[in-house]
Amino acid sequence: MASQAEKDTAAAKAKQGGGQAAKDTAAAKAKQNNNNQAAKDTARAKSRQNGGDGGTSADFTAREDAAGLYSAGNDTISAGRGGSGPSFADREAANGLTNTTSGRVASKATNPDFPPVGTPAGNDEFVATNNVGGGGGGGSVELYAFKIIDDGDGTVSVTTGTVNTETATGLTPSGKPTELWIKVTFNTDGEVTAASVQTSSGSTSETQDYRQIATITWSGDSPTIVQGIKGSQSIASCGATHQWGTLYS
Repeated sequence: MASQAEKDTAAAKAKQGGGQAAKDTAAAKAKQNNNNQAAKDTARAKSRQNGGDGGTSADFTAREDAAGLYSAGNDTISAGRGGSGPSFADREAANGLTNTTSGRVASKATNPDFPPVGTPAGNDEFVATNNVGGGGGGGSVELYAFKIIDDGDGTVSVTTGTVNTETATGLTPSGKPTELWIKVTFNTDGEVTAASVQTSSGSTSETQDYRQIATITWSGDSPTIVQGIKGSQSIASCGATHQWGTLYS
């Protein structure tokens, strides 16, 4: 017959063994939970990669519908879920908006959201209407003093310029001039007293001189302009001898 000491020893071992079993069971459950969580994390990551937020497409649709988006035809993420989705133009038209793409830069000529620049639906406001560059064909838009401008109606004009300290007058010559000149007049001290734009030159003397601005040929109402000078002018006078120069362009 076993002694009480042996019974107590056996009971202690049994309890010890049961404790280990409990530990093993707990560890197994922890691993299982970790595996389940890992599977959930993997599924959520795949969902995000495919355009979701870890939920399902139905979740997105339900939230859009609840917010009055999906049911209104504005499926804001359908393209992100693999669908085609309405274009910007479609959504704008559905909300009463038109031609809001004129300020966008087209990424592709065939992109319906970005009409090509210069079309009626695009940036036609940027198409030049005047041949401000001269030369009869829509050249540079650079402006400078005494530049000849094609006004687009069979006339030309001249930008403001000065000779020494005098601002020139006559900047809108009449008709269709073939030449334009600056005329300056001097006082007895050789100082410039006036400057004006003329359609022809005159004689040089102690009291006046001329410098050509440009020559112009016409084809109907379209001028071909050959600019002679660029910028405001300077002139030094000594009797009937005059020396021209450019102050700045």
